[in-house]
Amino acid sequence: MPISFDTSGFRQLDQNTWQHPSGDQAELTYYGVVPDLPAGLDDLPRLRHHLALIHGETGCLIEAHVVQLAGVAALLRIVKMPLPDQPNGQGFVCSFTIPKSNCSAVLQLGAMERGMTGTREAILAAEIGFQNWTKSHPYAPELQGVLPFHAGDDPRHDARFPDHPLARARAWAHHVVRTAQVDPQFASLPPYQVQPPPPVAAGQTLVTALPSLPVKDFVGLQIGEQTTFWRMSDPKLREMLGRGLMGRSPLAETRFRDMLMIDPETGEVMIPDRFTTNGEMTAHGTRLTQVTLHEADAELSDEDVLDAFRWAGQMCGEAAERGEYLSLEPIENQGEQADPHVLLAVQPHEGQPMAIAQFSPTPTEGPLAGSPSRSAPATRESVVGIGLIAGMAVNEWRSHPLRMAITYKRPAG
Repeated sequence: MPISFDTSGFRQLDQNTWQHPSGDQAELTYYGVVPDLPAGLDDLPRLRHHLALIHGETGCLIEAHVVQLAGVAALLRIVKMPLPDQPNGQGFVCSFTIPKSNCSAVLQLGAMERGMTGTREAILAAEIGFQNWTKSHPYAPELQGVLPFHAGDDPRHDARFPDHPLARARAWAHHVVRTAQVDPQFASLPPYQVQPPPPVAAGQTLVTALPSLPVKDFVGLQIGEQTTFWRMSDPKLREMLGRGLMGRSPLAETRFRDMLMIDPETGEVMIPDRFTTNGEMTAHGTRLTQVTLHEADAELSDEDVLDAFRWAGQMCGEAAERGEYLSLEPIENQGEQADPHVLLAVQPHEGQPMAIAQFSPTPTEGPLAGSPSRSAPATRESVVGIGLIAGMAVNEWRSHPLRMAITYKRPAG
């Protein structure tokens, strides 16, 4: 792996995971795709602002810095979030990301509150004063996130509360900065750089398009009332689809779909980032080539289709981390929810996260006949599996996967 670190005191669980007696868990991951950071490490103010907005959807970004791991630039961030399926308590994730032009390596530690929670915050709030407790976020003053940015997370308090998970995460981060090593071949790869949005050529007309499931190298686009089909020329669009990174088009109060801008005549595409800095939009450029559904279908195998539904399940898992769930539905379905559709979610049930696929209408044929839903304890495999189950329902509808789209759904309120 690209990063190595001192694992003293940790027990190795598998090739890339280690656990400390405190329960803290370290994980090392390599991603062979273009990093999804919203800005480069050379633009820390913009990077911090975007990250604050992104993490504000599920918790709060406490701090972010560019540090050196054995002479290689890395993004260090510490994030807090509510503990899933529990009324109280927080988890803290400290991560180091080394982004390169076409890949990245991430080393992170998850530290969770256990037992009696909130002691550090209660003591400090009484001392500091509740009127001085909550602060505007230093990286994004306009942010109103899921968790507040407050005075109790200041590192000056860590020495008084060394067993608090935030203090443990920061202590681990300092140790990693001092001791980590980076593979020389990985360190020598070209650095990550955010590409500026492509200029709009004179006379070029860009219109809004809502994408379908990506299937192999193809994607459907709903442009107005017309569904069209396109071949992707590079991986950029597929890397951003479904992950909550792209600009969104609202369908109803709690329903949203990825959107892009395309010139239908030339296939030139702008993929807007979901978040902006001071009102300034950033975007990524790519080009699509229009094809017919018959031409696309001729190049797709059964395994390509299964991969598309596996991807849908994976995106459901990522949506759950943002407090959302998904609806898999015909691409022309817009506005309020309509049949047919499959809701895909990871939700707590009796204290345990469950992966759920809920069908409407109830299937009448095949292995799902008579079942309004299917569920299983949420694991990496079961979350991917509910995407495959959704594909069974789509097969009963006799709908092509390039005519199906993912809609993000937020719980009402």
